[in-house]
Amino acid sequence: MSIKLNALFSDSYVDVSQYRDQHFKGNRYEQEKLLKQSCSLYVGNLSFYTTEEQVHELFSKSGDVKRIVIGLDKVKKTACGFCFVEYPFSFCNRGPECCDIVLS
Repeated sequence: MSIKLNALFSDSYVDVSQYRDQHFKGNRYEQEKLLKQSCSLYVGNLSFYTTEEQVHELFSKSGDVKRIVIGLDKVKKTACGFCFVEYPFSFCNRGPECCDIVLS
């Protein structure tokens, strides 16, 4: 099964969420600009047993992965079902044809 992520690179699709980081040190315009330039991908609904290696193996199929940050429970310090996958900036400018991720 192949999923195309073309919509992520379409300017017409880029609507910034109404959610705002309360700790951001800047105005709303600056925050929206940074969000549109972001090369980070939020991945939710992960199993609590998903490892960084498993995420890397899947997302490295579409290009080089700069880093992966697994969300942790504040108290137990265990995975809590989401992560962020960060790609190098050069990856974000290559276009949608490089974003075919094959899930098997």
